[in-house]
Amino acid sequence: MISCKSDTKEESTSAIQQKIFQLQNQGWKSKTVSHFVGDITYSATEVPKEYYFLKQGLSLDSISKLSSQFSKERIIEVEFEHVNEVDLLLKEFTKLDYEKSVMYMSSGIQNDFFVVTQGKDTIPSIGVHFERHYKVSPFQRVLIYFTGVPENAPIQLIYRDRLFNNGNFKFKFEDVPLKL
Repeated sequence: MISCKSDTKEESTSAIQQKIFQLQNQGWKSKTVSHFVGDITYSATEVPKEYYFLKQGLSLDSISKLSSQFSKERIIEVEFEHVNEVDLLLKEFTKLDYEKSVMYMSSGIQNDFFVVTQGKDTIPSIGVHFERHYKVSPFQRVLIYFTGVPENAPIQLIYRDRLFNNGNFKFKFEDVPLKL
């Protein structure tokens, strides 16, 4: 029997393997969206899930299975950096004691982020990971996690800045075709 219908599972696995190959050989490149307000740069970058799977040393088969299993998950890396590379968690910037600023970055900041999908669905963050650099790096970085976001769909990350009180920020992540 001959059919014109293609096997979408096989195509999906092939696409994942191609993405993994690119990550292994070229690293990951993703669009970074930045805003600059009050001497602070706010930058957001969408990170491919496969990047983290590769860092764990998983096999291609395992990565393909995990990529399919977590197809509606998104990870966005957000960085905050002062123009003079000073520690932004100091009281002069946050109006909080240093320890409270660290605690806020570790958990409370999760409630300041949500994603708006192309269909206008609002999806809150399900988790946050604060990468402590112990004053070695000139920036603060958090990874924000979302679930239920359609794969490869354009999204807009909304951040309500309650830490530095600089207002609301919108970071649009959409594939823009290149003009030839």
